[in-house]
Amino acid sequence: MNKYEKNTDRIQGNMILVLVAIFFIAMGTTKRANAQFGLSNPIFDVQYNNQFDNSSDWLNVGIQSFVVGDTASPVGFYSSQMGAINSFTQDNGFALFDSDAIGGMGQYAELQLLDVITPLGHDNYGIAFQSFHLKYNDSVYVKITKGGLDTLIELHAGQLVNELQDSTHYVDLSSFVSTGEDFTISFVYIGEWDYAWMLDDLVILAWNPTQTTTAINNVYNGVRELSTIYNMLGQPVTTMVKGQAYIKVYTDGTREKVAIR
Repeated sequence: MNKYEKNTDRIQGNMILVLVAIFFIAMGTTKRANAQFGLSNPIFDVQYNNQFDNSSDWLNVGIQSFVVGDTASPVGFYSSQMGAINSFTQDNGFALFDSDAIGGMGQYAELQLLDVITPLGHDNYGIAFQSFHLKYNDSVYVKITKGGLDTLIELHAGQLVNELQDSTHYVDLSSFVSTGEDFTISFVYIGEWDYAWMLDDLVILAWNPTQTTTAINNVYNGVRELSTIYNMLGQPVTTMVKGQAYIKVYTDGTREKVAIR
């Protein structure tokens, strides 16, 4: 099936938005972004946030360009069916790459955050953001640059053709950056006459401490009583899955990052 034979019924059927508890309210930076995860006792220290509402915060360095700070939905013949990203700060703007409207083969777009991030005071760092993507034949990435070296991390990996994904992404940077090390963030689109990609609500997260285990049952907890287990989006869970990381919060207030191997 070529691009112009796409099943619009399937596209509409995939447009079930995954509502995530991300919102920003009129607080200070840390409180506002902690509230993004709906936590009364936030497990994260939020060190930076950007709502994609000001284009001067970003630089297009690719062949084609993202639009930043606008609230307009995609306008391509096929991408217009997506609508706008379902983010909680949608009304003050977001980032959009409308591949369908731009058209043509060999598309490469890269949106670079001009602020240099210097994480401080914690053992572990990560980034979270909302991403709204409809795939045909493209790939999308977040790029972390530190010390002149680039690391590309694929987003929406395994996404099917004509599948719409509206999701919150968390990228653990603990193996990439340490306290006091500067790094920059870019979002990269590689494709050809596809649909569209939208981004919003970027936050830089930090937390302490770290403990790694090889199995769920041998996590050391001493005499403490486990209170809650959170996944890396700050959502409480009852089951831990191998290959994933979690934060365990105990009744005495201590916390552990647990990597299930």
